[in-house]
Amino acid sequence: MKTKKKGTTIGLAEKLGYAGISVADNLRGSYRGTFMQFFCTNVLMIRPGILATLMSLVTIWDAINDPLIASYADNHPNKNGDRARQYLWAGIPLSIIMILMFVRFSMNPTISLMIIFCLNILFSVATTFHRLPFYAMMILVSPHEADRLSVNKFHFFGTAIGTALGSLAMWPLVRLVGGVDEAGNVANPEKGFLMGMVVVGAIVIILSLYHYYTTKERVHPQQTEKTPMIEAIKILFKKAVFRRNVILDFLRSTIIAATTGYALYYVTYVLGKPGFLTPMYAIYLISNILALPFLNKVIEKLGKRMSLIASAVLLIVGEIIFIVFAKNIIGGISLVLATGLATAMINVVLSLNRARVADEVEDEDEKGRRVDSMVSNVNGFAIKCGTSVVSLAFGWILELTGYDATLAVQPTSAINGIIFIMGWLVIICCVGLILAAPKDKEEAPKAAVSETEGE
Repeated sequence: MKTKKKGTTIGLAEKLGYAGISVADNLRGSYRGTFMQFFCTNVLMIRPGILATLMSLVTIWDAINDPLIASYADNHPNKNGDRARQYLWAGIPLSIIMILMFVRFSMNPTISLMIIFCLNILFSVATTFHRLPFYAMMILVSPHEADRLSVNKFHFFGTAIGTALGSLAMWPLVRLVGGVDEAGNVANPEKGFLMGMVVVGAIVIILSLYHYYTTKERVHPQQTEKTPMIEAIKILFKKAVFRRNVILDFLRSTIIAATTGYALYYVTYVLGKPGFLTPMYAIYLISNILALPFLNKVIEKLGKRMSLIASAVLLIVGEIIFIVFAKNIIGGISLVLATGLATAMINVVLSLNRARVADEVEDEDEKGRRVDSMVSNVNGFAIKCGTSVVSLAFGWILELTGYDATLAVQPTSAINGIIFIMGWLVIICCVGLILAAPKDKEEAPKAAVSETEGE
């Protein structure tokens, strides 16, 4: 592994690139997660259960293409030796596909369903290519954990901005183009959601290219010998910290998807106040950003295990308040406030664990090989699985509880189903997160974290 002199810092322009690509990735992810299912059920009139089932098939396809693409990237560096950076150009086809996903090509729900399915297959491939550098570059940027943690702070600042803006800024845009009526209710989502996605797609392309031209890969394998995909996967799953991280990434993505991905359904049918969507995401954004300056000291003080457990406990408390006051704005505020604070900590801990795994694989491998892209994409697959499981559960709960897109007021059973996904399911995941938190002996030395003080 090539190293650089201790104390060398990553420039501000490069750090802003990590913030920018995080904004891009989470902006389009949040926008899609917030509006896509609502668009399919309320505009294309696709049955939620059938939609959720087909989307789970897309995840199965992801299980195939993720490791294939990661293996190819690890074993086929470009002429400069880079193995991830060049795939930032995938932001262009990814944006085009996302825009097409909000176009109504047919009035027939069955035809619309097949088109959406095909576009999601293409979307999964484009996303894998685009997210490959998104995660791997935070490992490859430097061999020092101090630099990586510094970059991670910018990355997760961008994550908070992108996730919130996916609805916070786009909802006013949907209103501006006539997608929302004067009372704040969804009136013309066919036009509003599409125009919003055009703006998001342009932002994704611009920020992806900015990151490409400002970032560098400073970590390269000692040898260039190729590592077969199956062998790379076996190497990774032999490590306990990697196995735990896969589980934790699955739980983390489930929590985020359940608490933020269906907020539009929540404010529309449970609260009866669609306009409250913007304040909810604003609170999520502010709480996430406010937590970032304190992450270094908290991780140094508590260690990774206790940081994860503390985050899970905070989420459980917030979810209990949400369940008790679900039909009041107090419940909505509690939900997003706890999620913003807790996920900021969880995100950083899991990112540091991914970097640690990649370094340990190289140190322990007699051939000095690195599998950075495979580390990122296997964990990325776990994230997609978590999101898919929530989507499948939410779709079928709506299907089985009598959800009807033509009704302004949904049955009590459907409302309870929404509350279950956003409340009880998250509590179950938090318990799992506590049980899966790495043991103290698996922790990286706290000294490595303390080096970041003063950044």
